Amino acid sequence: MENIIDREVAWRIFAFEFNRSNLYYSEGDERAPNYIITPTGVRCNRLFVVGVVTEIENIGAENNLWRARIADPTGVFTVYAGQYQPEAAIFLSELNVPAYVSVVGKARKYEPGDGSVYTSIRPEEINHADEKLRDRWVLDTAERTLERIKMMEDALSAGLSGNELKDYLLKKGTNTALADGAVRAIGHYKNLDRLLSELKNSLVRAIETVLSERVKTGTPEKEKKQEPKASVAISNLQSGASTYAQQADATVNHGEHNASGSGFQKQPIEKSEVPQVNVAISSSSSSESTYVQPADERSTYEPIDEKIEQNITEIKAGQETAPEHAAEEAPAQIEPKEVLAGIIDKLDTGKGIPYAVVVETAISAGIDADSVEASIKDLMDEGRCYEPKIGVLRKV
Repeated sequence: MENIIDREVAWRIFAFEFNRSNLYYSEGDERAPNYIITPTGVRCNRLFVVGVVTEIENIGAENNLWRARIADPTGVFTVYAGQYQPEAAIFLSELNVPAYVSVVGKARKYEPGDGSVYTSIRPEEINHADEKLRDRWVLDTAERTLERIKMMEDALSAGLSGNELKDYLLKKGTNTALADGAVRAIGHYKNLDRLLSELKNSLVRAIETVLSERVKTGTPEKEKKQEPKASVAISNLQSGASTYAQQADATVNHGEHNASGSGFQKQPIEKSEVPQVNVAISSSSSSESTYVQPADERSTYEPIDEKIEQNITEIKAGQETAPEHAAEEAPAQIEPKEVLAGIIDKLDTGKGIPYAVVVETAISAGIDADSVEASIKDLMDEGRCYEPKIGVLRKV
């Protein structure tokens, strides 16, 4: 055991948050871990994501360097695999787009010199996944992100900074790494409260995406009637979110992936004050297994089911849920994005649809041109459709 190299935690982070992370620091010498600090205080050296590969390109001039775009319901991750990631490079070179994949990799950043920062992932392990695993990852990642948002809002309201703020968070039960990241994030990100609010909205959209797909594939009639009401739909989904997430398909130690038999290799993790807890997940083709909530990204706030319900209520604050009988009498208007999703789903027989046909059909359905363009972009960002070639759309 003494010869095992410690590994950093692989965090579950949505693309929306990861792509807005521009604080970077390193501890110690050049061989010390490098971290990207996210707006919710994650000291991210490694991360675990599940999404849809919508684009793959070999951008290497002399040597193969594969770039892939992996979409989750909030945005798109960029993944690079070259000669130092040969297995991942081969995997991407042979992958047929679109495809669900799961990735564990290193967080990387690129600064072109104009003040902007671009984040990416260098894959350590990449494997085939499916829609079921993606949905479970979305729900689990939403739970953990909501916990971190609440922690950050608590930290902002405390009016403290530096070591005083860190001590305050530690007394609240926040683990050391997250408390340190929160202090750094608060000192760096401007208008953090607004950024957290935008992140909340992206979580709602992510959960709504999972819900809409579950309704589309077959759910009880009562849930179908409630689906157009976002606030009601999310509340219904969250009542069983933990159970749904507890059937996840991979193995994570202390927040880290190591599912043997599915292409993931067991990896040791960094020692910390937080006890190690195994999360049992199997490959997409294996049977369900037992789930234990990991402790690395959690704090000692109220139980997770109550916390999710409370946070969803906070996210939806100000949006009144109509009485049940009112929903039956006057159905809520469907979002333009969902209308577009239905059009693409109906018209695409497997070969794709001309972009112009989608636009013309949507305009005929009463959606203005600007909303059509924005909705198609949202669907592509969420990995629900893609462009196999310019001017053609295909459903995922």
